[in-house]
Amino acid sequence: MRKESTSDFQRGYKTSMASNKDLERFDKESERWDNKELGASEEHARPASGQQQQALDDATGLQLLSIRMPRTLIEQIKQLARLDGLGYQPYMRQVLIKHVRENEHKLERLLSPSESTEKADKLFAKAIKLKQEIPALKPLSNERVFAECDYHKALTESNALYCLVYEAADPVLKRHVKLRMSQIAELIDHDLQDDHDKKYGKKRQAG
Repeated sequence: MRKESTSDFQRGYKTSMASNKDLERFDKESERWDNKELGASEEHARPASGQQQQALDDATGLQLLSIRMPRTLIEQIKQLARLDGLGYQPYMRQVLIKHVRENEHKLERLLSPSESTEKADKLFAKAIKLKQEIPALKPLSNERVFAECDYHKALTESNALYCLVYEAADPVLKRHVKLRMSQIAELIDHDLQDDHDKKYGKKRQAG
């Protein structure tokens, strides 16, 4: 095995330092763009047409947002972003996306009973499809493990939505929700029975 020489270490150290300097330069240039020290000169400015602006927004899926934050907080965000090897704006997007994903279940309270039922039906259909596909997947494979996790997640989330809707639904919608809840209960009982049979079979074979 080849040992790392001093020159190798020095090259790696220099590369790391260069990367950090690149990030620092990027952050400083980003600040100058944000402060309009760069890119705001009338001499070099060329206004984009409405179509060009719309095309850019559609292509990136991004929307410009102006927000005032404490300077100390911005500096801390930049330091954390630098530790992750990111610019501070992409880092802020990641933080916000993670927060929304962890709390998006709260948005279900804003849905109407019909909207909640429609979402629950889609999750239930997804669970049924996964349940049909899982037996064909190789046991203990990553694909099967992920499919089983997605199945249980879809089933649990659909049941939670149906429970949320049940009390507020009209009589017709309530019958539909009650039917789905009973179907989910049967699926859960069937899954529990399968787990029990598998464990019992293993014990019997070992004996």
